[in-house]
Formats: sequence, C-alpha cells, structure tokens
Amino acid sequence: MVAFPLATRLLLAKEFKHKGASAKYCVLYLLGLALPYVHFMFLLWVVFEIFTPIMGRSGTELPPEVVLATLVTLATIFLSSILKYHCALSSLLSNMHLDPYTFAYFSNNCCFPHQLHFIYLVRSTKRILAGLGSVFLVMFLFVSSGLFFPYSGRPESPRPKRIFIQHTTRTFHNLEGQVESQDSGLWINSFDFTGVQHIVPHIPELNDSVRTHCQEDRPFCGYPWFLPVKFLSKKNWYLPASEVMPSSPLEFKLLSREETSWGTIKMTFSAKGPSHMSLYLMPHRGASLSTWSLGDGTPQYDLSGEYFVFYSHGVDAPTWTFWFEIQPPRDPDPLGPEGMISVAISAHYFFGKDQRTAQLQELLNRFPDWAFPSSWVSTYDMYRY
Repeated sequence: MVAFPLATRLLLAKEFKHKGASAKYCVLYLLGLALPYVHFMFLLWVVFEIFTPIMGRSGTELPPEVVLATLVTLATIFLSSILKYHCALSSLLSNMHLDPYTFAYFSNNCCFPHQLHFIYLVRSTKRILAGLGSVFLVMFLFVSSGLFFPYSGRPESPRPKRIFIQHTTRTFHNLEGQVESQDSGLWINSFDFTGVQHIVPHIPELNDSVRTHCQEDRPFCGYPWFLPVKFLSKKNWYLPASEVMPSSPLEFKLLSREETSWGTIKMTFSAKGPSHMSLYLMPHRGASLSTWSLGDGTPQYDLSGEYFVFYSHGVDAPTWTFWFEIQPPRDPDPLGPEGMISVAISAHYFFGKDQRTAQLQELLNRFPDWAFPSSWVSTYDMYRY
C-alpha cells in the first residue's frame, strides 16, 4: 500500500512536472495502484471466506447480519480510501496558472500526503450519492421481502442449516439419592440466529410452545450439553418422547466422602459409560471447589461459575475415577437448592446400535434437504450432595 504508490509517483514525476494531471498521468497512476488494490481485495475475500461460514454456527444470540454488515462497511471504507486525490487537486492547481515554485509547493506538500474518499474525484457528488442510495434502497427492499432464502441443499453450492438433536432421558436425584423427577424428549439446538423459524413449516410441532427455559438450579440448565456453549445457544426446544434405554447404560457412583483436616470435603466418584461423557459441577452459593484430580489440580470454570469436564476414551477403557475437594458454605442459602454441590453427568452415544432410536430417525426424515442435523442419544443424571 506504500511501496507501489511511492514508486509510481517517482516514475511519473517528470510526466506530472511537464503536463500536470493529464489523462495519461491518471491512467498510469491508477495502474500503479492496481497491484496493491488486488492484494487488498484478496485479503478481504479471505476475511469473508472465514467469517461467513462461522456465522452459520455462531449460536442464536449473535446476529450475523450485524457482523457481516460491519465487515462490508469497513471493507468499503478501506478500498475507497486508497485512491489519493492527487489527480483531481493537481488538475485544479494546473488551471490556476500559478508560478512553478508555488505549483510545486502545493503539489508536493498538499497533494501527495493525504487520502480522500474516491467520491470527491467526480464532478457531481449528487449523482453518485443518488446512485449509491438507490442501490442501498433496492437491496434493503430485497432483503426485507424475504426473497433471499439463507439455506440451500444443492451439492454445488451448499448452505446447510446446522442443528443438534439429542434423544435424551433426564433423571434428577435429591439429597437422599432418590429419584426426584424424570423425563424424556428430543432436545433440539439450532446453531444460527434464525432458530427453527424455517423448520416449523416442515415440522409444525417444533414451535415456541416446546421451547425450553434454563433451570438455574441445575448444572448447565439441566440438559446434556456436549460442549460448554450454552451462552451461544440460549434458544432450544424439547419435544416429549419415549425413554431411551441404551444397551450399555452409564454407571455412576460415589465411592467415598471424607472430611479433610483443613476443612474441606473430599468426594471420590467412578464413572463407566460410552466413549464420550460430559461432567458438570455446580457448587451452591457459598461453596467452592478448592482442588481436584483433573489437569493441573486447579479447577477451571466458565463465566457462570459452573465447571464443565469433557471425557472421552477408546473402545475398551477402565472405569474413570476422579475426585474433588469442596469447601462447604458457612451459611446455607435457604432459597437455593439443598446441599453444597450439584453433580451431573451425561453419556453420549455417537455410534453403534445405541446412536439412534425409532423416534429420532422419524424426526430426522422430516427435515428438508437443506438442513444438516447432527443426532445421537444422550442421558443426563443429576445428583445433590
């Protein structure tokens, strides 16, 4: 952006000195800017190649139009700011019949160092503004009318809608270890801003009447999140369905519970299940995790104060055993859940005969060809301690 315009200026210095900002000079000067211009447009193309697909999986809370509109605006400003107004101002000075010394002073000190929007190179700004305004108005009407459908199932130009569907059974235990409640359903997450508004015409029962709400007293809202991205996708749906019964159900046990000499409570657990499991820990108000057997021993949590642990293993693996130490609250919260911590674990069945159920497959068959649903069976078990 600097070397090519500078080299062009030096090479055309004699032409400008004798003839001013002639048509030949302006054409050659613009040719000198062509290579950096093309390079900059390539960089902008790379930016859009990266961010455009990401917006299709950025969650339900981030409007992709705002992000892409910001990128388009910045790209337009940068591209239109590269051209200098050297040609226009030099032509003006040449018509003022200045003496050579004054002309050279203005050319070298006023023309070259500054940049100006390309719109000021035209004779009438009203026409160019009217044209740009018309383009904006036409495109705004097209976008607002809904003529541009955001998804496509064509193999040569796919624009899929990404959806996660988990057939799950949730079981909640109280402080005594007894089952407090249990339900089953098809849990559906949309990973773009439109949610399921384009899916409802194909699956009418998937509407706002079955939209879920986060249950703050349960780890990760009480749902089997495969990844800790609940802050990205806050809109999800839960269709009632039959109970899932995997051939190899999750086995989760509290092996020991002991009070340490430094005032914490050490709890040891074992878990045996499929190759992918998610562990959720939610200390209650006033309680805190001090250490655990995972990683470097220092608990790592997300912004909401909950802990997420993803565990995976091969086909044949021993029982997963882990422990953590928790500092009990001094004054239990009378309005919060019982106990000092809620522990939940999810088992994810990604392959084999437990991956799909009849109800899950039936729902998948009803999605349009431009939808790309990722589906599997999950279980969610929560315990209070």
